[in-house]
Amino acid sequence: MKEGLSNRIIPRLGIIPYSITWLILLFSRLFRKSRLEYKELEYNSKLCIEAGINGWDSIEFKELYQSACEFLSVNKINKIIIRPGESYLSQVRNELDKFSPTHYFYDPRTGSQEKILGLWQAFRISLLLYSRSIIPIVLLTDLSVRTWRTQSAIVTAMNGIVISFMSTRLAFPIFPHRRLMGPSLMPFSENTLKLLKTLKDNITDVPPNKAVFIGSLYEPRTSQLKEISEGLEVRNLTLEIRGRVLGAKRVPDSEYWSALINSPIIVTTAGQIETADTDWAWIPQLVYRYIEAMACGTLLIAPAVPGILRYFSPGEHFASFSSTQEAIDVIEYYLQNETERSVLAERGKARANSLIVSQTFWRCVDVNLGKDSLT
Repeated sequence: MKEGLSNRIIPRLGIIPYSITWLILLFSRLFRKSRLEYKELEYNSKLCIEAGINGWDSIEFKELYQSACEFLSVNKINKIIIRPGESYLSQVRNELDKFSPTHYFYDPRTGSQEKILGLWQAFRISLLLYSRSIIPIVLLTDLSVRTWRTQSAIVTAMNGIVISFMSTRLAFPIFPHRRLMGPSLMPFSENTLKLLKTLKDNITDVPPNKAVFIGSLYEPRTSQLKEISEGLEVRNLTLEIRGRVLGAKRVPDSEYWSALINSPIIVTTAGQIETADTDWAWIPQLVYRYIEAMACGTLLIAPAVPGILRYFSPGEHFASFSSTQEAIDVIEYYLQNETERSVLAERGKARANSLIVSQTFWRCVDVNLGKDSLT
């Protein structure tokens, strides 16, 4: 672990608002409605999912919603669209009144991104859910972001779980409670698997012999990709970087999936963005590209992040690297060995498809929820 005040003390300050919330919720138990009013039958779960103002335009939330519908059924899922210019808390309360869910899928990116207001909203959401006996399920995409991590702990102060893409074992020292699930797979639907097969079957052009990165660019990822690209150029090889800055408009879904399918090799890094509000960002996470690339039948070259062995094995389902120099060597090898590349890609595809068809993401959610499971 890296030393210093910023990495030893500051990451743990979230325990203060978490503890305050826990004590308030404990006191509010005197006025809490019985959960049986909301879940009378064992298999009568209903789930509300929020995804921010623009979240439903992104692949991750489309897959979250579609895979949830496949796991429970479409009539048990309520997709919340938060309208800008209106009170976030009022909109959530109205949806709870209309749908009466047993579970609520919360994302700290949905409400205000101002620190104090965001924490206040998380506290109010926590009270709102707990008073109605609604179980929170939190999607914490970037555990290293201090504000989002604190909001997630507040919302799940008394019950529910937090889903992270970082190794639970490594994240526990800076997370206030132990109901943390990670590293998690990206939720992925069987419906999209069928789409990918159709796209794959319609490929007519032979893809160029090059590696491709597609996704968001930020430090330290940008510098790492530049170093890999320059190293490959010396060897007369190419890493095509199809990047966008954080917050920039995403490419259309069809273009994104086609890029993954038509590329012989997809390269990604797994380090997190480093800002004034992040800590422990040196711990790599299981980013979405892992299962996306493998589901497309494309060879993935990526770091072997902590905890990945529960899903994928390096050397069997994808090729791994631990440094930029090793990445250059691995990319060169598989660009020059098409047969081995195809074999590894097919194994990765088979494994990814198995995880998706078996609904691994939602089954892991259920296991971690325990007595509060969805099914």
